Amino acid sequence: AEGSMQPQLPDAGIAVIDRTDTDRKAKMKEQFAKEKWWRVLLHNDDIHTFEYVTGCLTKTVQHLTRRKAYNITWEAHSSGKATVACVWKNLAEQFSVKLQQDGLTVSIAPDSKFEGNKGGGE
Repeated sequence: AEGSMQPQLPDAGIAVIDRTDTDRKAKMKEQFAKEKWWRVLLHNDDIHTFEYVTGCLTKTVQHLTRRKAYNITWEAHSSGKATVACVWKNLAEQFSVKLQQDGLTVSIAPDSKFEGNKGGGE
């Protein structure tokens, strides 16, 4: 007798809603995981000296050594842009603002857009 009670619509309906909701949450989570890392990109300009740019980079992005900062500056100079750091979005935005205040041309982009091109050579 209990088996015949099985196809109750409200329950089935709720189950379906729950599933799509979980799917949506999973998708958002996946999207977030993918976009968690953001690249801070330095673009070449013809105004600032290598010395100045290197100084700004080490002052703002404190985990960079002068040598690494110089390499990034050189890469931006020779190929138009270079990855300064790959960090979570909030920090990428902070770095970007500080470097722009120093007069540098900087942008940020989600790391997932850079599949296969990790840049910032050692």
